Amino acid sequence: MKRILIASVLFCASLFAASTPLHVSVDIFTNKAFLNKEFGLEKYGYISTKVPVFIKLSDLKYQIAKDCSIDKTSLSNKKEASNEQLQNLTKQKTQIQYELKAVYAKNELLKTLSLQNQADLSKVEQTSQFLAQNVITNLNKIDELQQKIADLDKKIASLQTLIKPFKELSVTYTCQAQKQKLTISYPQKEIKQNSFYNINANTNNKSVAIEKKVNIFYTGVENFSQIDINIYSYGFNKNSLPMVFYPRYIGGKKVVAYDKIASKPLMATPQQRNVVFHQLQTKSVYTIKNTHLILGENNLIDVDKKVLDANFQTIIDGYGTNRAYLQATITTKKDYASSTAKYFLNSKPISSRYLQRIQKGKETKLYFGEDEQIQITKKLIKTLSEKTFFGDKEISTQNWEYTLTNKKPFSTKISFLERVPVSKNGDIKVKVFAQPKENFQNAKGLIRWDFSLQPNEEKKIIFGYEISSSK
Repeated sequence: MKRILIASVLFCASLFAASTPLHVSVDIFTNKAFLNKEFGLEKYGYISTKVPVFIKLSDLKYQIAKDCSIDKTSLSNKKEASNEQLQNLTKQKTQIQYELKAVYAKNELLKTLSLQNQADLSKVEQTSQFLAQNVITNLNKIDELQQKIADLDKKIASLQTLIKPFKELSVTYTCQAQKQKLTISYPQKEIKQNSFYNINANTNNKSVAIEKKVNIFYTGVENFSQIDINIYSYGFNKNSLPMVFYPRYIGGKKVVAYDKIASKPLMATPQQRNVVFHQLQTKSVYTIKNTHLILGENNLIDVDKKVLDANFQTIIDGYGTNRAYLQATITTKKDYASSTAKYFLNSKPISSRYLQRIQKGKETKLYFGEDEQIQITKKLIKTLSEKTFFGDKEISTQNWEYTLTNKKPFSTKISFLERVPVSKNGDIKVKVFAQPKENFQNAKGLIRWDFSLQPNEEKKIIFGYEISSSK
């Protein structure tokens, strides 16, 4: 019986137990995050690691070497978390409280000193000054120590709200060979990320710089250092399959819906190197290497910066605000996901607005505010509505004269845009007047003049149209 017991004890002691991961990575999608912990395996053993309290066994995903198997998994009940930083703050508070008690005791001792039996008046004066000076010093010290305790109390209270209870995940495994690996992945609700761009147009060197930044706030069950953060350009399980196909029946038959196509969750594998951009088969991902996630910290990460060649010109929307705007045309070598963006012109802030997705290899136009040095005046020179002599046709005519002046000390490329009504009725005809003749007009009614203006040069454009309708 003793031999069996000793053998059992030796076997349990020989199990390889791992609680510290070899590597940790975080996959952050636009709407969800996953934590991946990679552990080293021996021939047999178990792994113990902390997970958030909301995790269920069904939430866990395992990637294990093919010659290994997971024998058993279990989750403990909720446990209260301890935190080294909180313990250090509590120790600091205790030390200051001890120091405060010592100062109080010193003050009480000073109160016991008496001057009644002192005959030498010079010594009375000297002793009273000593007492007064020390009492004032002690009172100041008490105020200082009490303020330190109050500051520590605030830090402790703030940290206590961040330290959350957890569950203990235990995984027992066996392998055919040593030095294998197991990756455990699970959702991480405590990671909040906010990505944005800083977009700076430099008119001096004809370029646009696009900086991608991500702010990550973390409140979990443990701190992480030397981890990789993978930031994906899309939402988890979002737009992962086509819309359901419904046949269209004519004659009153009911609509029958085809079954939806099942979609599998996408779990990303850990990436490598410092800040790396990867163009995946259908999406893109940035990997930030060797960073950290600390409870309660805002982590502002500089993800990427690219300086792109840009063509600048001034766009005038005569059909809308009738103002001039600086436009930069760029072409990128990578995709940029939609996000909020701050716009700068020669490093000066211009605006903050939403940036639509930029596709690689596709010409993209960005705008950097109003160009106030291009002056525009618009004058209505003709408006007329009339009928033909026989009354079988109505004619409406409108003409405007635009005067454009360049107040810059250098030549400026300009595109002037206007709008022509588009007829969808064969009985309605539209005739355009343009002087000088436009450079471009499309089927949607956009009409455009392209030209350059020298310093202080003035250009006039007469634009109008005639709409005639037959009865």
